[in-house]
Amino acid sequence: MPDVISQNLPFLMRGLATTLRIAGLTAAGGTLLGLAVGIAIHLRVAVLAASLRLYIEFVRGTPLLVMLFICYFAFPALLGYRTTAEQATILGFILFIGAYIAEDVRSGLRSIKPGLVQAALATGLTHWQALGLIVIPLALRRIIPTLFNQYVRLLKFTSVASVIGVQEFTGSAMLVNARVFAPVTILAFIALTYLVLCLLLSSIGRVLHARLAV
Repeated sequence: MPDVISQNLPFLMRGLATTLRIAGLTAAGGTLLGLAVGIAIHLRVAVLAASLRLYIEFVRGTPLLVMLFICYFAFPALLGYRTTAEQATILGFILFIGAYIAEDVRSGLRSIKPGLVQAALATGLTHWQALGLIVIPLALRRIIPTLFNQYVRLLKFTSVASVIGVQEFTGSAMLVNARVFAPVTILAFIALTYLVLCLLLSSIGRVLHARLAV
């Protein structure tokens, strides 16, 4: 390992820990949000579904960096609360990735054949029981590859957080580069680290899909 990396490794690892913390919290929050929004749209509750569709279209048509600015600057000014850069980042990422996961969930739910639901109802289950016990679990198992693709994208998106002052992995590495100016070494280390993490995450997704595939 080059000296520039070994000498700054503790500082870089603190940045990496921040990246993983943000990615983990955002993945959990975004999945829950996406699941709730996707199910609500699937159930076609008129006003609620229309509002949620508007949210999805707004997020999908807005750059991630703009979402971070909204959560860090606009929301606190409009709603009168204080937030840290990391909290704003987590909120922005949850809102952003949740919209995409909602579409994945909705697609997964639509892929379940109506005959399966009718068979469940014929056994005496209610609509809600059929949804919770059969439709949603099957839909989630079908979208595992897509979900993990979203998680991989999210992990890479965390590098944007440095723009609003979050000292995550990429931002930390760029600070080291500004001090020692070793761009080739620093950028290679950043790229290799993200590559290893993304490959690991993709491998977990493939293993889960192989075991739980419908």
